[in-house]
Amino acid sequence: MNVLKGQDRIDMNKKMIFTGLLGAVFLIAGLYFRITDPDISYISFEYFGFGTWIAGIVFFVIYPKYKEIISFSLGLLVLHAGVLLILKDNYSNPKLLGFLVFTSGIVFVMSSGFSDYLKNRKNK
Repeated sequence: MNVLKGQDRIDMNKKMIFTGLLGAVFLIAGLYFRITDPDISYISFEYFGFGTWIAGIVFFVIYPKYKEIISFSLGLLVLHAGVLLILKDNYSNPKLLGFLVFTSGIVFVMSSGFSDYLKNRKNK
């Protein structure tokens, strides 16, 4: 297993702290707007906060151990988000936006290395 040493560990810790602080800023902003003006919904800030924290946990904790599975799952998630965007008509140009998200999802899935992971797992 690859263990981070020296400067790499310090850089990774800085990234982890930055991700946590960024998520906290978004969450606090969302809570502040919710308290000061409850009539207007600023829930997207709260989603950004929790989403940043979840992405940080996935990237820093789960991803190093299970790269192929996480890449494959995220690719499928982006791919299906693209399909939903293509089918939804409320955006100014949903077909283009959906196409871009769908294409990036395919790239995620194809580059995940999941099939290599399954081959190596069967050989063990």
